[in-house]
Amino acid sequence: MPDIYLDNNATTKVDRAVVDAMIPYFTEQFGNPSSIHRFADGVARGIKKARGQVQELLGAEHDSEIIFTSCGTESDSTAILSAIKAQPNRKEIITTAVEHPAILNLCDYLEKEGYTIHRMPVDKCGRLNLEAYKNLLSDQVAIVSVMWANNETGTIFPVEQMAEMANAAGVMFHTDAVQAVGKIPMMLQDTKIDMLSLSGHKLHAPKGIGVLYLRRGTRYRPLLRGGHQERGR
Repeated sequence: MPDIYLDNNATTKVDRAVVDAMIPYFTEQFGNPSSIHRFADGVARGIKKARGQVQELLGAEHDSEIIFTSCGTESDSTAILSAIKAQPNRKEIITTAVEHPAILNLCDYLEKEGYTIHRMPVDKCGRLNLEAYKNLLSDQVAIVSVMWANNETGTIFPVEQMAEMANAAGVMFHTDAVQAVGKIPMMLQDTKIDMLSLSGHKLHAPKGIGVLYLRRGTRYRPLLRGGHQERGR
């Protein structure tokens, strides 16, 4: 009896169309997109096309709001660490008790560094208490980070509403949308979500490819400093 794979929430098989689209960039079109010679041109156009495709998928207003990263974890860490670096006087973070370890482990670390972490519990159906959430919002909170869809229960959190509430309180809002992108229609330009993380391997792209959506105008500090890739971000 052949094995049957039922773990797409963990990772997906790379789609053949994705492999075919990638092959030229491992063979003929190998130039550095930041170079100024013709070997760079095709690669730079390919990256611009990919950025536009992700922009369309997310319903972002500008393609410059799409930052390519190595994975969802890097995107998550970049969002939270950027928020606290940009707002050094704010020492509180709001999240949930059921986030992915990419968020919870970072929050555990930051708690040891002196930050107050509010981990909102869920009820027996995996839902959040929005009144309790509203009461946590203050000018001491650097960022709220709430997943869009839970990877274990499938519960979908009302992140668009929560982002509105955070925005009204002057607080940045990030969502780990790794389990939601490609499954839930999104139009981020119509929301108050400041940052969103996704990971390619959850939707039939290769491992090692992630995205951080960064709304234009959001205060930002890069996690990695070095070259000029991704507009220095």
